[in-house]
Amino acid sequence: MAAQTHMATQAQPPRLVAPEGVSAASGSMFAEILWVAGRSLRKLTRNPMVLFFSLMTPVIWLVLFSQMFAKLFAQGASGGVALPYDYVAVMLPGVATMTTIQSASQSGFGMVADIESGFMDKFFVSPIRRSSVLSGKLLADGLRMAAQATLILLIAFFFKLVAGWRIPFATGILGAALLVVLTAAFGVAFSGLSNAVALRTKNTEATMMVSFSLTFPLLFLSTAMLPKGLLPGWVQAFSAVNPVSYLADASRDLILTGYDWAEVGSAAVAIVILGAILNGFAVSAFRAQGK
Repeated sequence: MAAQTHMATQAQPPRLVAPEGVSAASGSMFAEILWVAGRSLRKLTRNPMVLFFSLMTPVIWLVLFSQMFAKLFAQGASGGVALPYDYVAVMLPGVATMTTIQSASQSGFGMVADIESGFMDKFFVSPIRRSSVLSGKLLADGLRMAAQATLILLIAFFFKLVAGWRIPFATGILGAALLVVLTAAFGVAFSGLSNAVALRTKNTEATMMVSFSLTFPLLFLSTAMLPKGLLPGWVQAFSAVNPVSYLADASRDLILTGYDWAEVGSAAVAIVILGAILNGFAVSAFRAQGK
């Protein structure tokens, strides 16, 4: 009898002990979300190389590609007439979006790591609500993406001051803040795809393949890198239903011309629809894990 009791005790998964005040009994779902988000962010700081390399590609695009195609863009966009801004100003929203999409893919990698380490099982037997677990991870993703988008804008502003890049930043700090919010929200919405694939496959390679294979088609079949009028006809048709285009158009207006609330509203609607669909898949996959 004692041996059976000992075996049953060993078979039970270890419980995740949350800090005081963070439990289902406390009724503070917000505190639970903050605790999970904090745990995710602390985990990220233990691997700073991931953050470093996630920014390397966007910086290369920002510094090298924007200069390489600057003259071609000026000729194609204005017929040789000088524009009041450089191509880097047009490309900047696309670079921020690319950073966000790549960062959204890392959300799924973290989910796979938690599953493989057994940490996800601890969540399922802890007093923390399951909805708080996924919401906390999304909050951490959103804060991380906002920080990365802010850094991209700061790098662009640095080169504007030092190298004379002509980037208007027409809406100033408030417009830049709105751009960061829209970009981070889009990243949170898009991370639902990565999380759903991660939870269904429990495989890093599959998550990476699905996420990365969509990054460049979504970017180049949108208005992220060029205004709609300079795109081929078939790309223009696809960009009309590509959610990246709505984010890029709203962000580009904030940088080049000023507030266009119709564009901002369209971007917000696209983000909400994308988030509802993709994170709906993630929620469904997450609920299936504990069964």
